[in-house]
Amino acid sequence: MKRPILKQLNIPKYEKDLSVSVKCIEGLTLSLVKTKYNNGNWEAISLRGYSNDYKNILKPGVLKSNLEEGELQDTTLRFVPEMESLNEILKQIPAEFQRVRVMRLKAGTKIEKHTDKIDKTIGFEDGEIIRVHVPIKTDPKVVFSLYDGKQKCDYFLETGTYYYTDVTKAHEVHNMWEQDRLHLVIDCYSNQTMRELILQ
Repeated sequence: MKRPILKQLNIPKYEKDLSVSVKCIEGLTLSLVKTKYNNGNWEAISLRGYSNDYKNILKPGVLKSNLEEGELQDTTLRFVPEMESLNEILKQIPAEFQRVRVMRLKAGTKIEKHTDKIDKTIGFEDGEIIRVHVPIKTDPKVVFSLYDGKQKCDYFLETGTYYYTDVTKAHEVHNMWEQDRLHLVIDCYSNQTMRELILQ
């Protein structure tokens, strides 16, 4: 079976109130995502990464990161009470986590077309990284576009819903909303259960 470029996973949608987590995140200083496709509008914080500092969103060896190989760990932000809803979302994913970030795209801005092939760990086999997006603040005016060859496919990703995205394919995001978009972006280690969720 051909692997999809995007798949809504058969994991129950998170229906609880996310406003406490969203308000907490919006009160923090986020770090710029280090890529040439960022014009200063794309930021993130870490709940899990290669440092306990939530502002450190880097991964060793990716995008000319000067971060030396560090220990994968939860950051100081992950288990503050305001993050309870995000941890409940994470508990529903049947996989071990690598990095877990909240990524913000500012109102009225765009992430240009690109791929994440620079991260050689992204894949589908055991030990490789599968990326899952769960929107925590969004609107139909936010368009997530993936390219299947030359064909552009536009999607609206709904709040609290789990989506596999094949980020080795070209993709772009356009936030035409008057508010910032927030996604919980989960990099998890591939396993048979995850592959079945994606291919079913």
